[in-house]
Amino acid sequence: MRAIAEFAMRGSAYATALSMVAAALPLLGWLSTVIVALVCLRTGIAAGSMILLWTMLPVGVAFYFVGDPTPMIALLGTGIMAMLLRQTRSWELVLLASVVFSGVGALIFEFSAAGILDRFVQFYIDYLAQVDASVVVDPADARKLLMSFFALGQAYSMVIMLIIARWCQSALYNPGGFRTEFHQLRLSPAVSGSIVLAMAVCYMFGDLLGRWLPLLTVPLVFASIGLAHWLMANRELSKNWVAGFYGSLVLLFQIVYPFLAALALMDSWFDIRNRIKTIQKD
Repeated sequence: MRAIAEFAMRGSAYATALSMVAAALPLLGWLSTVIVALVCLRTGIAAGSMILLWTMLPVGVAFYFVGDPTPMIALLGTGIMAMLLRQTRSWELVLLASVVFSGVGALIFEFSAAGILDRFVQFYIDYLAQVDASVVVDPADARKLLMSFFALGQAYSMVIMLIIARWCQSALYNPGGFRTEFHQLRLSPAVSGSIVLAMAVCYMFGDLLGRWLPLLTVPLVFASIGLAHWLMANRELSKNWVAGFYGSLVLLFQIVYPFLAALALMDSWFDIRNRIKTIQKD
């Protein structure tokens, strides 16, 4: 990935060509998004906007023929988040922006790709019927559930692609910078409190807003992942611990995920890093 990033950063022509080619090829749309984010992070809004617009051409053509706006949503969202990160240097704001962009993107997908969504809804209902014929699923409820997962997936994909771009920037121009930056990722009490309040509102108005509950956990989970990396680095643990951490997140998702969200809230309110540093000094 570093070699690809180095080639793209030789000049705007290289970045534009590589991004457009990747966007036009199947399964490589994520690479074009990473390149756009890298250019935005390194060279600024003006140059980043130009490569973003050029990359929108093949993405727009694909949307016209396929009818799926997902790549376009990811490209625009990640590009804007990269510009925001360059201007503010705040991952906290970027994570909040990912929630907003993913929510808006989900609504855009719901209205612009209704046919695709209807097919997914029918597939989901048929699958449940095969598993248990006694289960009766309301298509409206299935639609809300799928849109909830879509928004969640969009948020994670955009943040992960931005992380890759930031890592590439650090590897090329500031070795070790991203590691330090990510290890210090922490939500302020005001932000975490606002997230909890928004969750409470979504829970109380479940029929109308319940679909957004999973999406609101995204900033919490990434903040706790940053804390987990800091803890492992602080204890000088091997990379096997990192692999084990992500393995447990995948295999024990239903257990680990709520724990990570709770850990982020604790860190936001009690500043776990500072407390550990204080104990180590004593």
